[in-house]
Amino acid sequence: MFRAGDPWNPYDPASLALPQTLDETMRRMQAQTPLVMELLNNPEKMRAFREWERESAEERAPTGETQAEQMMREKREWAERDAKSAKLKEEGNAAFMAGDFKEAYQLYTACICLSDHEPAYSLNRAAVALKLKLYERAIEDASAAMEKGDFQLGKAYFRRGQAQCFLGEWSKAAQDYEMALKHQPNEANVLRGMEELKRLRGLSAEEQATWVSGQGKKRLNEVFDPVEGQRRLDELLGQVPESQESDTVKV
Repeated sequence: MFRAGDPWNPYDPASLALPQTLDETMRRMQAQTPLVMELLNNPEKMRAFREWERESAEERAPTGETQAEQMMREKREWAERDAKSAKLKEEGNAAFMAGDFKEAYQLYTACICLSDHEPAYSLNRAAVALKLKLYERAIEDASAAMEKGDFQLGKAYFRRGQAQCFLGEWSKAAQDYEMALKHQPNEANVLRGMEELKRLRGLSAEEQATWVSGQGKKRLNEVFDPVEGQRRLDELLGQVPESQESDTVKV
């Protein structure tokens, strides 16, 4: 049985042995990672850190939480959200495979709301956005996936390239296809995309315009009813911990 204050008790905030003051926090962090040195040597970043610490302290004040308790609570809430988003992702994959692209889009959107740090969800939504002819959203999502990490960059560039192509942005599409091929050498889908792009660029301006028009670009409100879409998203999200409600991604 663990006792309160036991440093080996993973459920006791005291086991983290975290400092209680900003100066103590910074000294400990300085010894832990070179990234903190960059923070300390950058006045702008340092001001932002101090502002974050001040806001964090204000958030803890009503409940009397220590910094350690706050971190443990947030870590638990993040874990809960990540677990829920992982489950929703599987449902989204199933909906995608079944051809229910609107439901898949909603499910991946819920995943992004819950775990925005995970690039796979943005990448998956980019794929379903292409199916729904939401080409601008596909570009946004593929770009977001790239910004969140190096997870399957080849796919991200390829999907963004496809969307650029459907919009008639030939040069941008070519650049993305080239980057996709760099990350996925000899990938058949990318090679086919590049070949099709080469064919399209060889058409007359009138033929190109006709082809682009035929791709049927749509806007979000043409695919989803705003009220019904938000209702479904709220249903999928369920009860979201208040402290984690931020920048909710709307459909």
